[in-house]
Amino acid sequence: MPPALLPESFVTQRLRAERMSQPHLPFVTAMHADTALMATMGGTRDAAASRRYVEHNMLHWAEQGYGMYVLTERDSGALAGRAGLKRALSGQVERVEIAYAFTPPCWGRGYASEITRALLTLGFERLPVDVLSAVAIPANAASMRVMEKCGMRWIETTGEGEARKLRYEIRREQWRALAGADQR
Repeated sequence: MPPALLPESFVTQRLRAERMSQPHLPFVTAMHADTALMATMGGTRDAAASRRYVEHNMLHWAEQGYGMYVLTERDSGALAGRAGLKRALSGQVERVEIAYAFTPPCWGRGYASEITRALLTLGFERLPVDVLSAVAIPANAASMRVMEKCGMRWIETTGEGEARKLRYEIRREQWRALAGADQR
C-alpha cells in the first residue's frame, strides 16, 4: 500500500471533503438512484452497483494513495456530493481524472467549480502528473462549463452512442499560469 498522496480530508471555502469509505454507502446509493442527477452521468445505478462503486473507490485509495471524497456543506453539514481524483484507462492511455457529482439541491451554487479548482491544486501539487483530465456526457453542458471555467479545454470525444464522452484536460504549465494569474 503506497502512502497517502492526498489528504484524508480537506476544506474549501464552503465544502468539506472526506475520504470515501463504507459509511458513505447509503449516501452514494441515494445519489445513484436520483434520476435527475444520474441523467447527467449516463443513467441510474442500483444498490449492487453502488456497493461496487464504493468498494472500488476504497481499493483505489489503498492502491493509489488518492481517490474520491464525499462532500458536505461546511455551514449546514448537509451531504452535498462526491468528487476526487482517480486513475482511468482510456483506450491504451492511463490518465488521472477529476470527477465530481452533486445532488440537485446543490446545483447552481458554484460548488463544482470550487471543488474542481481545489482538486487541480491538490493533483498538480501532490501527484507526479503533467496533465489532469475530466469527462462529461455531451448532454451535461453545466459540467462542460465548469471544466472550461477551471481552465480545462476539450481535447477529444470518445466512445459512441450512449457511451460517448467529451474529454477535457489541463496541463501543469497551463494550471500554473492560471494559478499565478489568480494570485495577482
